[in-house]
Amino acid sequence: MNYFPTYLAMGLSFCNRKEELKRVIKDIEDGAPILLISPRRYGKTSLAVRALEKTKLPYAHVDLYKAFSEEDVARFILTGVGFLLGQLETTPKKLLGLAGDFFSRLNIQVGYHGTSVALSFKDKNPQNLTEILLATLEKLNELALEKNKKVILFLDEFQMVGEVSIEHAIEAVLREVAQKSQGLVFIFSGSNRHLMEQMFNDKKRPFYKMCDQISLERIAEQEYLPQIQKAAVEKWGQELESGLISKILMLTERHPYYVNKLCSMLWQNEISPTEKSIETTWIGLILENKSITERELSLLPLSQRKLLLFIAEQGKMENAFTRESMEGMNLSQGGVQNALKNLLKSDYVYKDKKGHYYILDPLLKSTLSMELALGG
Repeated sequence: MNYFPTYLAMGLSFCNRKEELKRVIKDIEDGAPILLISPRRYGKTSLAVRALEKTKLPYAHVDLYKAFSEEDVARFILTGVGFLLGQLETTPKKLLGLAGDFFSRLNIQVGYHGTSVALSFKDKNPQNLTEILLATLEKLNELALEKNKKVILFLDEFQMVGEVSIEHAIEAVLREVAQKSQGLVFIFSGSNRHLMEQMFNDKKRPFYKMCDQISLERIAEQEYLPQIQKAAVEKWGQELESGLISKILMLTERHPYYVNKLCSMLWQNEISPTEKSIETTWIGLILENKSITERELSLLPLSQRKLLLFIAEQGKMENAFTRESMEGMNLSQGGVQNALKNLLKSDYVYKDKKGHYYILDPLLKSTLSMELALGG
């Protein structure tokens, strides 16, 4: 049993998120479109898949990460629709008949693929792309109602739609379907928080105020304790001292990805961790990624690097616009404002409820702190 996966947390590896899980399931049952939003690597996809498996309803997970055009987006969604049809009708002959009838008046070619149908455009460059997509999703909703079932389209990396959609045309189509569908439910998620917030919180965009927005925060220490102790007992036959778990969570700052990454490395050892081995493993992780981190930082403007170093040195930043702070960074007020705006936009920095600024990635923060300690 892998209690600490660094991608999808499935089964017993899924930790907490109890309230968020209840809320997603309730929204699905109510037919309400859902927006999952958080910084990268916080477990949005794991939460969505966990909720979908709990409901036991037909769903398709459509990853739009490689969608570089409106046609790509439409094609990936069609693939998801084909997968859903395969769950609504499992007999191959009936499935092909259903799909043939389903798309008879649309410019879509149907083929059988495993347990689902493969859908593709008959024309190489369809001119009425949004019309085809709208009609397809409306038909899917009608079919779900006929079968007296709900079906779910989970559209992951959804920020890609905003980047490739001309005049937000596909956004408008999806909103129209989501607004009036009773059998088809949408879950939207993306790894670029800034772009996702633009798409769903801008009054000029189609999705404005349409979804139940569920924001993921870091998991509390007391919620991690039983998960880590269960894994420790299974691995070494005894629980860890609470101080050791606190050390793990302090170094990783309870960032979900890094908690799992550090623990997965520690759990490879035959001997249970000590405070020294935890520190050594974390430093090893920093050094292992140091060249990648430094290369990434080198691409940032000097003002942003200065601000990141300042926050790393302080631990947190309460006010970047004091005279002392600006002199320490050798930046003007305008330079600090611009750097901070862009660091927030690209998720290098986040702002807590008290208005304090922190570096989002604990490995990046530790790398910068190491450089400062060495006088770099």
